[in-house]
Parts: sequence; C-alpha cells; structure tokens
Amino acid sequence: MNKRIVLNHGDTAKVAARLKCTREMVSKALHYKKDTALARKIRFVATRHFGGVEVEL
Repeated sequence: MNKRIVLNHGDTAKVAARLKCTREMVSKALHYKKDTALARKIRFVATRHFGGVEVEL
C-alpha cells in the first residue's frame, strides 16, 4: 500500500519555512518518496504541529 500525509492548503509552505527547506522536499517527504532524517522530521512536524493525516491509497 502507498501512503502519504495530507495537509491543508498552504501548510506545505509553512512546514518548509519552519524547517528551512524547500517545498519540493516537503512534498517528497509527505509522499514517502524520501526517507532521510529531514524527511522523518518533516513528517513528524506535519502530523503533530499542522494537523496532517496519514492516509493509505
């Protein structure tokens, strides 16, 4: 199964600004296309601080 984390509109840019990375990196992390320390931190911040929801496709 594929999974991803879904955020509200505009929150991707807020996560990128908070962690000082690009929106592209946030997108790849939320779609589980990257699995680095930064990607794991992005997923944590997205779910805990921005109300992201993990869904399976």
